[in-house]
Amino acid sequence: MKNKEIGIGILGLGNVGGGTLTILHRNRTFIEQEISPHKIQIVGLADLDKRRKPDSKIDFLFFTTSAQEVIDHPDIQIIVETIGGEYPAYNFIKQALQKGKHVITPNKEVVAKHGYELLDIAYQNKVLFLFETSVGSAIPILGVITNILTSCPLDEISGILNGTTNYILDLMWEQNITQEEALNRARKMGYAEADPSKDIEGLDALYKIFILATLGFRGRLNLNQISYSGISKITLADIRLARELGYRIKLLVKARRNLNEVIICIKPTLIEECHMLAHIQGVNNGILLSGKDYGELFFSGAGAGGIAGASMIVSDIIKIIRQPQYFDYSFLLQDREELKMGISGAMEKNSYLLSIRSEFTVNNEENVRNVLSKKGISVQKDIEIREKDSLLAGLIISAIKREKVKEISKEIKEYNYIKAINYLEVYQDDMKITK
Repeated sequence: MKNKEIGIGILGLGNVGGGTLTILHRNRTFIEQEISPHKIQIVGLADLDKRRKPDSKIDFLFFTTSAQEVIDHPDIQIIVETIGGEYPAYNFIKQALQKGKHVITPNKEVVAKHGYELLDIAYQNKVLFLFETSVGSAIPILGVITNILTSCPLDEISGILNGTTNYILDLMWEQNITQEEALNRARKMGYAEADPSKDIEGLDALYKIFILATLGFRGRLNLNQISYSGISKITLADIRLARELGYRIKLLVKARRNLNEVIICIKPTLIEECHMLAHIQGVNNGILLSGKDYGELFFSGAGAGGIAGASMIVSDIIKIIRQPQYFDYSFLLQDREELKMGISGAMEKNSYLLSIRSEFTVNNEENVRNVLSKKGISVQKDIEIREKDSLLAGLIISAIKREKVKEISKEIKEYNYIKAINYLEVYQDDMKITK
């Protein structure tokens, strides 16, 4: 950058935007040592809520309720968008890029839905569009898979990418409470929105694994071709059975590339307590990367929080000032052919937990085992929990295809003493913690 003083504008002063402002102010000396001989100047701040205007301790030129005023200001070279949601955030980012301003955002929804277009616009206008904080918050995972792991192709990405659902599932497991009770506590702690549906139904995790897979596998993907599920159907009974059998339930994402095909899945999954991912607790995230030459790498850290996310936004600011001409994502520019999407789990065999609630009836478990035996399926682990008016049984069964477990569940449900049946996949991986 030619200017010694770099002007910064921030749109939205909520947790992440306010955190960005805090870090820029608090760590100013350190940051300016990193970007020497440049200096930073916080020029414009925009938020519809006037109460978010910073006090006099923060050095900035103006505060406004108009994002457009910040975008149009001639002394601002870098725009930080932290409004959230698809609109109007997408429109503001697009306008800023078209005006020749660099843009940084943690907005995973905008990046997932419009990222290819916005990267094209950025490239045409010779500016950068960066979004490190959109996945993993304080974990610099996008930089790792884009700029560091360049010795061989990435084969697989898996992990826990949604802090809200992880916090809820952990509360259910540790305190033996329902999902509704856990969600209410998450709201009180500020870990869940008033409308948490994007977290609970798996959309947030979908956006994040889409971004990771796009960058990790070096090609465009079709967001609309990916199936996903969240934790809304996970009951306290599922949690209790998993705990008794030595597992935790996590909302797991997985993306794998086989030759010219990419398979992505997002769903609640049983993970053994001795596995590293089972120890990702609260709002933290954990990510496993696998490649032929470097093996398996594990990353974990804060997956939510204003200051945590803001730390990576400021790192993106420093990156832009240091290397304004270095375009990270040229492999995603226009006219690139989409990678082929495979059907998740269609041909794979996995172990499953069968969670069965039934009446106290003679031989009910024996009948269930007979159904499994006739299908050539063995029971690897099992547990029974007697309740006031029912029997709760959990069976870990040998590896079968998903369609087969659906058929078996349907057949078992036909017994009139079966009140409910659910099934969850068991995660297969060797990265276990040994004592």
